[in-house]
Amino acid sequence: MFAKALSIALLAVSAQGFAPIAPNVATRTTTTQTSTPSQLGYTVTLTSDKEGWVEQKIECPPNVYILDAAEQQGIPTPYSCRAGACSSCAALIQDGEIDQSGQIFLDDDKIEKGWLLTCVAYPASDCTIKIDCEDEFYQA
Repeated sequence: MFAKALSIALLAVSAQGFAPIAPNVATRTTTTQTSTPSQLGYTVTLTSDKEGWVEQKIECPPNVYILDAAEQQGIPTPYSCRAGACSSCAALIQDGEIDQSGQIFLDDDKIEKGWLLTCVAYPASDCTIKIDCEDEFYQA
C-alpha cells in the first residue's frame, strides 16, 4: 500500500513540471523574407570561426532543440549541461529567429546581442547560427 501511494505521489510531482517565468526570444533578421517550415522543419545553417570548420545545414523541426537536431544529423557541437544553465553551447544568431524560453543562464543584454544556447533553443524560422563560441561569449 505504501509503495503504491509513494508511486502516485512521485508521479504527481514529476507531472507538475516547471515553466519559465518569461520567454526569451532572440531575433536578428537581415531580410524581410518570411520562413515557413519545410517538411522536416526549418533549415538551420551552422557556421564557426574554428579552423577546419565547414558550414553545415541541418533540418530542425520547430519542437526539437538545435543541439539535438545537429547531433541526430551527425554534426558534433559543444555542450555540457543540456539544460540552458551554462555557456558550453553558447552561439550567436546571425540571421533568423529562435525561441530559447527554457534557458536560465543568459541575461537580457546577452540575448539582445544575439546570444543563444543551442541546448535549449528551437528554431522559429530558417536561421544562421555561429556555434562553438564560448570563448567569445566571455569576451563580449
